[in-house]
Amino acid sequence: MGAEGTKLDEDFLKMEKSVTVIHVLLAELLSKTTEFLQPNPAYRAKLSMLNTVSRIRGQGRATGYPQTEGMLGDCMLLYGQELGAASEFGGALAGVGEALQQVAQARDSLDVSVKRTFIDPMQDLHNSELKDIRYQLKKVNGRRLDFDYKRRRRGKVPTEELRQAWDKFITSKELAERSMFTLLQNDVSSNPRDSLQITDPTKSGLFHLKSSGSFTDSKLVLDQPCCRAMYSFLPNHEGELGFSEGDVIVLTGRADANWYEGTLGGRTGLFPVSYVDVLVPLPLP
Repeated sequence: MGAEGTKLDEDFLKMEKSVTVIHVLLAELLSKTTEFLQPNPAYRAKLSMLNTVSRIRGQGRATGYPQTEGMLGDCMLLYGQELGAASEFGGALAGVGEALQQVAQARDSLDVSVKRTFIDPMQDLHNSELKDIRYQLKKVNGRRLDFDYKRRRRGKVPTEELRQAWDKFITSKELAERSMFTLLQNDVSSNPRDSLQITDPTKSGLFHLKSSGSFTDSKLVLDQPCCRAMYSFLPNHEGELGFSEGDVIVLTGRADANWYEGTLGGRTGLFPVSYVDVLVPLPLP
């Protein structure tokens, strides 16, 4: 429509770019690491299928990748035993076969170690935190477009509706910014600003978003599980925790798939999972 859209600040754009890079590199790094440990694609596919079947059947033991050293070692041991101890060639086959089996065992140990300490944490990061951040960024963009549309129709859109669109955009932006900072905090080396200032087009002056050196406010503690309310929640039953949109709630547990337990302002209770965005997840059981 010829009108300039609302701009996101430089720090937000830098974090968004970094998160995008991390998302892309994790997908490729996970794939390349698995290919390095397990080069044969046919065996990888078979292994995945067998492990899936094992999980469906409730079997805890996972099928291991058939190491080529182990298969060659088994072959040498078999024919070394066939030739017998009297054969020098048979004895050599048996000796090398045992050595290759040891190499295969070491490779199995490497597979398990790399999966537990490298692949699984990256996979969790890719499937949980990054997925949530990408969803939040989409919401920021959608609410930014909605606000810009209503701003262009100033005069035809009630002032309160325009203000609500601005508030929703700022809330989404703040939530995405904090989630990205949580992800990137170990890599941030630049000095953050003492305050973030965004021009508020609905009134004169500046709309100030105060932050500390870690892009957080006094309510948000990034070193413990917590979430941000996307909508207000009014309790319907005793034991439920009420809150307003934008409140930061400390997570203390999860009752089931649909309800969290948390604390806010000295109050503790249950609240719906769908009403909040998780900033710092609960530890895995």
